[in-house]
Amino acid sequence: MSRNLAMLAGLILILIVMIGLSGLHIAPVGGRFINLNVDGLIEDWHYILSGEPGELLYIATYDDFLEDWEIYDDGRLSSQVIDGKLRIAALTSDSLPFSITRQHFGDFDLRVETQVIDGPLDNGFGIVFRFQDSFNLYRFLISSDGFYQVVRTIDGEEKSLSAWADSSLINQGIGARNTLRVVAHGDRFQFYINDALAQVCIPDDPNGVSTFAGGQCVGGQMRDVLIDDSFASGRLGMMVMTFSEPGVAVDFDNVLVFASGVLE
Repeated sequence: MSRNLAMLAGLILILIVMIGLSGLHIAPVGGRFINLNVDGLIEDWHYILSGEPGELLYIATYDDFLEDWEIYDDGRLSSQVIDGKLRIAALTSDSLPFSITRQHFGDFDLRVETQVIDGPLDNGFGIVFRFQDSFNLYRFLISSDGFYQVVRTIDGEEKSLSAWADSSLINQGIGARNTLRVVAHGDRFQFYINDALAQVCIPDDPNGVSTFAGGQCVGGQMRDVLIDDSFASGRLGMMVMTFSEPGVAVDFDNVLVFASGVLE
């Protein structure tokens, strides 16, 4: 019994020491010295927030706990808290600025309120989810001229899982407010715009490209659920997109994240 307690105490001590260390460290092993990148080990470790279906996991009103989000302004792209809202702006064309939480989530049900502040109608804004890094993520965006899209990025290569499709669910125009929602459970996803389900355009060929034209999903079907198993968990965030015209600015507020249930 005492031996087990001693081993447990030793493991705890090692963990505490590792957490307290930083940079590239050297440790003696068998009379030789080796390099241990402890920072890399700690950086790769993260806790995934989870709970029972319907349980509130996270809330952000941008009145406090601002350290949870990426805040920056390089003169071209910015993510700043203004008047108690997260404002993401892009003063350059063909840009995708975003702000991501520190927290990691597996299954989730995220809702956020949005308002376009400035820029052309030809824009994009919405939710980033299952974010691994800038080259591996999903995004669900809508536009001020009434379109929505779901994209997956793997190793920097983008694939439209559901092509830009027009929808009467979207409140159009600069100054318009829209509530967005993404529900994820395992490899299944659902998307909502202003509390109404937004169907996704899924090609019949699993290796095909989602194509929406003339009000129809070409070579595929409009479905309630998107299925993709590329990323099992990740961080959440907000994103803005510009095309040929710069100057897009969007406010995000009242982020709520619940634990999700099974999606049929």
